[in-house]
Amino acid sequence: MARELGLQERDLSQLLRGTDLPKNILLPGDSSHVNAVQQMRLLENALQLSASPEFGLGLGRRMQPASHGPMGYLVLSSPDVLGALEAFANFLPLRLPFSRVDISREQEWLVCTLGLKVVPDPEVKRVLQECFALMLQAIVESVLGRQVTEARIGLQHPEPAYHSLYAAYFHVPVVFSRAQNTFEIPLKLARVANTCGHSDSYALAQELCLALLEKMPTSTLTASDQVRRLLLSSPRGSLTMDAVASAMFITKRTLQRRLRREGTSYRDITEQLGADLAARHLLESNMTVDAVATLLGYCDTAAFRKAFHRWYGQSPSEYRASIDHAGLPRHASTPE
Repeated sequence: MARELGLQERDLSQLLRGTDLPKNILLPGDSSHVNAVQQMRLLENALQLSASPEFGLGLGRRMQPASHGPMGYLVLSSPDVLGALEAFANFLPLRLPFSRVDISREQEWLVCTLGLKVVPDPEVKRVLQECFALMLQAIVESVLGRQVTEARIGLQHPEPAYHSLYAAYFHVPVVFSRAQNTFEIPLKLARVANTCGHSDSYALAQELCLALLEKMPTSTLTASDQVRRLLLSSPRGSLTMDAVASAMFITKRTLQRRLRREGTSYRDITEQLGADLAARHLLESNMTVDAVATLLGYCDTAAFRKAFHRWYGQSPSEYRASIDHAGLPRHASTPE
């Protein structure tokens, strides 16, 4: 919400008004709990600050799988569309305890239905319903690797005055004033395999990143720590420096200045993190070099090999072989 509003550090208190939440709850590394009443107040504040009734569309479009941290990995590690949707349905109540998503089969359709355990203000409810549909659209498209033009979307709220904008956000027509909020896809799409591939590898990557996150401090984080936490919380390659600065509610130039005061830079942090993750994946898993390159956001394995040689002075295969020859414990390697 704060990022969609374009808030900076000095403005964050406006979004938190009436919630009794501290400003640091919006910064990387904070693990404070936000209850349902506070979440509703946050949405009300956001709508007032935006003064834009179509705020929910912009907010929903921001909710790509990668923006959800662990949920991004759940989607990436799901074997097919149905698995990704089930992961989302299981995950959503942990983030929004007043909501649930039920998945059912009706004739030739797989139907996802949004349920709300509270009755929010109509404008807040409309925002939640728009976000629901946009999140599901993003999840299905992430797995398919293309726009989903076969879906059917029905929302409970009446057709809003800005309904003409929906075509810029949704890839199928939306039907309003429905009895339930539904996102439906043909059953034949439910078992379409995940185009990301390497599902087991993504699950291992998530475990490693979570383990590293647990070792990081959760309070008094430096700017460097905040950057590392953000990078570890998202699939590799999914965040740019601009996105990281935005997540910290500062400008790119301010981020550069703060990192420089700490004797480092964004490039230094990403390079060191990439080197650490690459070595750990080769040491602690049986993933191929190609799979490791994909996990670290490299479209070209040759580019990854070149980077690895810069980090360690040898190729990934030579590094793995040196570990084996040294007798260090690790899983059996897989032919590349």
